[in-house]
Amino acid sequence: MRPDPSRPPRPGDPLPSEPVSDRYAESRNAYMPRHIPREQAQTLKRVAVILPFSSTNPEVQRTTKGLYNAIQMALFEASARDGTRDVVLMPRDSSSTDPRETQRVAEDAIKDGAVAVIGPLFAQQVAGVAGEAAKIHAPVLAFSTDVSVLGQGAYLVSLTPKSEVERIVDYAVKAGVTRFAMLSPNTTYGHTVETALREEAAERGASVSIVEYYNPGDSSPQEPARRVAQIVKAENDAQPGKVAVLIPESGVQLRTVASLLPYLGDLNLRQIKFLGTGLWNDPEIWRESALRGGAFPAPDPAALSDFERRYLATYGEAAPRLASYGYDAGALAATLASAERLDAAMIQRVQGWAGVNGLFRFLPDGSVERALAVMQLQDGGVKVVSPPIKEFAPGS
Repeated sequence: MRPDPSRPPRPGDPLPSEPVSDRYAESRNAYMPRHIPREQAQTLKRVAVILPFSSTNPEVQRTTKGLYNAIQMALFEASARDGTRDVVLMPRDSSSTDPRETQRVAEDAIKDGAVAVIGPLFAQQVAGVAGEAAKIHAPVLAFSTDVSVLGQGAYLVSLTPKSEVERIVDYAVKAGVTRFAMLSPNTTYGHTVETALREEAAERGASVSIVEYYNPGDSSPQEPARRVAQIVKAENDAQPGKVAVLIPESGVQLRTVASLLPYLGDLNLRQIKFLGTGLWNDPEIWRESALRGGAFPAPDPAALSDFERRYLATYGEAAPRLASYGYDAGALAATLASAERLDAAMIQRVQGWAGVNGLFRFLPDGSVERALAVMQLQDGGVKVVSPPIKEFAPGS
């Protein structure tokens, strides 16, 4: 991930922003680890990690531990590989449900000398953290997937629904799909996926025929499924093989919903293409016969499996789902801080960055574009049917 800090901006690169202020990093109150001699303070780069370390929710605890482990792992590996030893992490707790409290945590971290922030985890905390970091032009690498929280130097590291939908729609249209249907739980995530689906389909000359929602957790949403099945059957009878059904669902609920469509609509599963989002990236649902042949976007499985192997060897347990994004954030922060290029021009460089989830780059609005593979459910598991791109096209 090491960039060439001397590379001049290329045509199309974003213009540099204000450099990060060292107003607090060089103060007497700046955080100083006990094992580092004070005379080394001039070269020390402090990165705040704002996560819900004291959360009482078991799943949040597991995610937080995995993210922090991966961030540390990224710094350890950078040190072993490149001799990077001037970056120090400052963990700060953001377990409070009050966004104002998380904002105060960010303010304290900045005054302790942080020149970049990794976190927070939850969408409602991003704006407050970014607002404090913006006072010294420090970048924020957040783990939310909600693009509505972008701004003030916040960048979303996690995979967003828009990126997933863009990849799977592009794949489907290139395979001949011209009509899309969607059956989804009535959630914020579902509505975000619908917006992206309509945008991406229209951009490629396709259309969305029907979108139906059901109550989350409904074990048998027959009426919404029946309406989707009827429309899909009629359109497939008129144009066989041109229709795809997107189901942004997971787990047991996905298996139930998917099996309803052919049952209620007499659909020809050899002609209908079922599509999913990253929620489908779960071995528990790959055995569902109704989904066989269905496709979904996912990070490069080869790159991700190598990270998971190293994480297991380091910590003796499997990496939680979001941990790999923690590694990407930690590696990027270490690279930028060591190169003393924490400005927007470097973060948003057009060629992007090579992470353990594959190639990615940040756009000027703070959203992330990721090079994703397309996986297809087949007998015995999944197979890559469309590999991720190896580089972003110039000017794209």
